[in-house]
Amino acid sequence: MIYVRDIMNKDVVYVEVPGNRDEIFKKFIEKKVSGFPVVKKGTKQIVGIVTRENLLKKGDEEQIALIMNKNVITITPDTSLSDCIKIMREKGYRRIPVVIDKELVGIITIGDIVHKLLIKSTSNLKVKDIMSPVGLICWDNTPLNLVGRIMIITGSHIVLSINRNEQINGILSLTDLIKYSEIKIEEKKTILKTGSEGQEWDWETTSFLLITKGKITLPEIPLHQVMSTPCITILENASISECAMKMKKYDVDQLIVINAKNEIQGIIFDMDLLKSL
Repeated sequence: MIYVRDIMNKDVVYVEVPGNRDEIFKKFIEKKVSGFPVVKKGTKQIVGIVTRENLLKKGDEEQIALIMNKNVITITPDTSLSDCIKIMREKGYRRIPVVIDKELVGIITIGDIVHKLLIKSTSNLKVKDIMSPVGLICWDNTPLNLVGRIMIITGSHIVLSINRNEQINGILSLTDLIKYSEIKIEEKKTILKTGSEGQEWDWETTSFLLITKGKITLPEIPLHQVMSTPCITILENASISECAMKMKKYDVDQLIVINAKNEIQGIIFDMDLLKSL
């Protein structure tokens, strides 16, 4: 039997609370991962997890404690890999913190399972047996701020780009969205008026309260300027191990599935590959 300890990554990148949004914003850009465990400052005691979706959905929050997901599920090194995969598939989690006595000791991700285990898969399943249908598609001239909003509303991790010739010509992920995001400073002015009570007339004092707040925004540049191109593809009859090796080679979470005529048939996500176990 394979256990979490056999696959997990012991070198965990995490963030601490209290802390601010700028810290996780920079780490998402530097590390290009989908999420980080959150620990209490000065300890390894896990208190939450923060994902790309959390950051983009709560772009006007500045404290990590208000952005993170506090309902974090953890496992131990002695948890069986099959139980871990069951949680990932049922909850849609890409990563699960590994703890001993509530102390963070590692993390296991779908990428770890694909790169360390599924590249050796002997499954008879083909990519076409477990692939997902093509999801969100946007015109390649759509402004990036609208693309980002659409992705958040629909819960999509990626979007395919289509041009005027009705051809798929690129792909954009949530990681790309964060890469091109900006923290825009907004100012809000509130007028406060004060005067003496019980007087028929009096001098009225007016004060202004200026509130400054940073908000994550996306520029209004067209999708085709920031998308990844060309799309990395795989044949629908490819094996699970071939698919896993290609994902590892190009360091991607998904591949566009095509047939022998180079026609798009679907998308295979790393999460889909777990169905073969």
